[in-house]
Amino acid sequence: MTKIDMSKYKPFREMAKSCKTRDIREKKVVWPKFYLEYFKGRFRARILKLADVDKVAEVWRIGYPEVYGSNYDFVLYPDEIKEKVALEEYWEKDRYEKKHCMVVAEEIYTKKIVACCLLTKDDKNLEIEYSMIATLPDYRMQHVPLGISLAIAEKIAESGAEYLTTFLETWHDITQKLCIRRGWKIAGIFPGRFTRWAKDNKEYRGCVVYMYKFINGEEYVTKPEEWSLADEVREAWECLERVNRKIEEKAEGYDIEKMRRLVI
Repeated sequence: MTKIDMSKYKPFREMAKSCKTRDIREKKVVWPKFYLEYFKGRFRARILKLADVDKVAEVWRIGYPEVYGSNYDFVLYPDEIKEKVALEEYWEKDRYEKKHCMVVAEEIYTKKIVACCLLTKDDKNLEIEYSMIATLPDYRMQHVPLGISLAIAEKIAESGAEYLTTFLETWHDITQKLCIRRGWKIAGIFPGRFTRWAKDNKEYRGCVVYMYKFINGEEYVTKPEEWSLADEVREAWECLERVNRKIEEKAEGYDIEKMRRLVI
């Protein structure tokens, strides 16, 4: 990071009166090496390997074909996966430099990739987005993604990220309910946020639910008392806060030991 002398400039409005501040520094999210064997040795969750790319592209095509034609459709193309996603063979370099990480679920005795999860990082914002997850139809309703989730939950704090985000399809309330159960808060519903494949060569604009969760850094977040909001925006915020307080009260959170007892 090249430093600039900012002493002669000033912000539009003085903020951060309700929270802590810190020095601006070089910021980096570094991918941890996620790994877990689960369901009595039937599956392992692990980092993507070079030999996997054709298989995972097919898993995404079968399990989440709606992303075709969207800004995330690189997961459908093996060559683009190699270019954009951290690979185990180049791990010590890729874990720092690659924007995307993919955790796959491998059925150990068949060596078949049955599910994939894509993570996306933003270094300067110290953020990780839980971008997408896909499971082969024959392995759905068997809680296979639970092992991926636990593998990530055990290591995610080691990444240096503070802020987690995710977007959830409005046609898939299973993931919405799961995130609520884990304590993710609702940020809003974005109508038409992403283009989505319908069938053949047709697309539409899909609506998604955005959620967020802090794993660190919450003491640096400005409080509502110093925000300047239009009445309608404040009303929307207060409604979201009422819902999010209910989520917080009921949430199980990420109790790692409890999750391990369920899947190991």
